Amino acid sequence: MGVIKFILRLIGWLVTIIVQYAGSMLVIFLFSVIFAGVDTISRLGWLALLLMIWVGYMIGINLVGMVALRWVWKDTRQLGRLRLLGSAIGALIPLLILLPIGYSVPVGDAGTRFYDLVTNNWQPILAQASFFAGILGYYIPGLIKTSPVP
Repeated sequence: MGVIKFILRLIGWLVTIIVQYAGSMLVIFLFSVIFAGVDTISRLGWLALLLMIWVGYMIGINLVGMVALRWVWKDTRQLGRLRLLGSAIGALIPLLILLPIGYSVPVGDAGTRFYDLVTNNWQPILAQASFFAGILGYYIPGLIKTSPVP
């Protein structure tokens, strides 16, 4: 009976992570519709795009995660601030790695090189790494055992 319960919990967590991913992509899509006129070729527009990706991941991961913890996983500690902080730091680290890559490539006349190298190659890879690091940052506070407060 314990094995079946473990497998069902594992499937439940995987479904929760998939819904967190879908929620994050929905928020990022809504941001892309709302801010459709932002110039992503310039450095400032590119930084705004990275900020919107980070905020979209934060909203999607934490909103869906907290709803799942309150409605489905009631026996799990919520740890709202720690989960928010963990996912914020986790999602930010890969995007910070992208900054030196983006600033090492010139913009302007050689802007197509920036677009090809950074926007088409590195940004999608590190944006997905940012999501998974944010997921890890969200779930790690719940895995760490803490002593009860007297």
